[in-house]
Amino acid sequence: MTDPIVLPSIDDVTKVQPSKWWIRDSNGYGSVTVTFVTVSFWVTTLAYTLSIFEKIGPFVIRPFDAAACGSFFGPILALYLGRKYTEAKFGSNDK
Repeated sequence: MTDPIVLPSIDDVTKVQPSKWWIRDSNGYGSVTVTFVTVSFWVTTLAYTLSIFEKIGPFVIRPFDAAACGSFFGPILALYLGRKYTEAKFGSNDK
């Protein structure tokens, strides 16, 4: 017969380790919002920089679309700023 499954008790608290992929925030914790803002900033910057050229080799590059980049970067930046505001106003409970 197989051994019975032993479930952890409620008193057994284990700290969840953040993923290695998240960029750390100013408190030293891995942060999804900081990672999203950083990636979206660099994607927007790359789109702007590449739009300087019409063509690189066989690749045709589209002109810079400020509305598309703004609709990509804006909500993610608002998420980050909202999270920072909430942490500053109400504190963080994950410490």
